[in-house]
Amino acid sequence: MTPTALVLITLSVVAHAGWNFFSKTRPSLAFFAVSVLASMAALAPLAALDRTLLPAVPAAVWGLVAATGLFQTVYFTGLAGAYRHGELSVVYPVLRALPVLGVTALSLLLGQGAPIAPPALAGIALVALGCLLLPLERFAVPRPRDYAGPALWLALVAAAGTTGYTLIDDAAQRFLRGELPGLGPLRVTAFYVVLQTYSTGLWMALALLAWPAERRRLRALGGRGALAAGLTGLVITGAYALVLAAMAFVSNVGYVAAFRQLSILLGAALGMALLGERPHGPKLLGLAAVTAGLVLVALY
Repeated sequence: MTPTALVLITLSVVAHAGWNFFSKTRPSLAFFAVSVLASMAALAPLAALDRTLLPAVPAAVWGLVAATGLFQTVYFTGLAGAYRHGELSVVYPVLRALPVLGVTALSLLLGQGAPIAPPALAGIALVALGCLLLPLERFAVPRPRDYAGPALWLALVAAAGTTGYTLIDDAAQRFLRGELPGLGPLRVTAFYVVLQTYSTGLWMALALLAWPAERRRLRALGGRGALAAGLTGLVITGAYALVLAAMAFVSNVGYVAAFRQLSILLGAALGMALLGERPHGPKLLGLAAVTAGLVLVALY
């Protein structure tokens, strides 16, 4: 990995863990709706530049764009609920880990991936073990009640949303690269990010209209809350842009995916250091297992 890629990915890791930390302090769908609105505003110049490309987008891609916005909204809904009920140092690693396994499994079932290598299988086992250890306060035989709280179930909802939009985004970009071969892969990705963000904004608006409790939370944000949400949206967009940029400076994107898993340790550290979450032995061992497992999955 080149020094440039290392710097870009390090900044992305800090940004990703950071926006999740700030989201934990104001966990609501309304907060994320304002974040998406800020992302839409930041991408408006690119959207204006890309408007001439819209007629070339095939109908199948429009369907995928609509679907990814829905799955993004499911993700943000689960994320807000999980952070409302659970600890950052437990929820964040689960949110980062489970989609990797879900995407891998579904890709294989759909015939989109190569057979899983033995080191990757070991990584999957480590991730599963780590997720089982994270909620435990002491080393003992796990009990059903250790996993009965709403935080983990809502984290599963968020992970399902991430898995869904990841697979959809991959399929949509493959379609677009075939329809717009003259743009190049990075330009197609930038165009698709605009489509995805605006689709998510539409679905988030519909969710707020249908959810009175979130409309109340939107009003309760106030000026400072709205500013924090807006800045979070800009950081979310910036973190994703850093990842895209880093991919141009590595020989294997697996190195990018592997190095990004360090955000799990940083996010958990923020929760324990700044939010007073207790560093139980099983939690620390679970964090190590999840991180090591994801690195193995990314590299193999």
